[in-house]
Amino acid sequence: MTASATEQLNSVFTKAADTLTAATTDTSGLFSALVQYLEHNGNSGEHELRQNAQIHGLNEQLAQWDQERRPDATTEDVVTKLLPVHVIEKLAEQSGLSREAAVRALTGVLPAACHKERSDQYTTQTR
Repeated sequence: MTASATEQLNSVFTKAADTLTAATTDTSGLFSALVQYLEHNGNSGEHELRQNAQIHGLNEQLAQWDQERRPDATTEDVVTKLLPVHVIEKLAEQSGLSREAAVRALTGVLPAACHKERSDQYTTQTR
């Protein structure tokens, strides 16, 4: 099944806007929004992420990210399994990215945010 002309045009405009706004390279706002989500209300976001990891068999992936100093990027598929659609959309909105750009950027940002020392790093960065 092929995408409609409107969907194709929307995709082209989204990619152009993401390029013009540096959405594919500036992830600092996305990282901050993600850490806020993970730590909000007594780490409820992190709890939800871990539940989704359990459901999708990704516990080992989270454990690896937690232990590595600089975890490698993941895939868009893993991002969309770990983070609910409404969270991805909210993160995109908060960081000024399209949903597609947010998912692409989250492939690198999510592993770093799941690292066990992220709370200390985030606190140090915001002081």
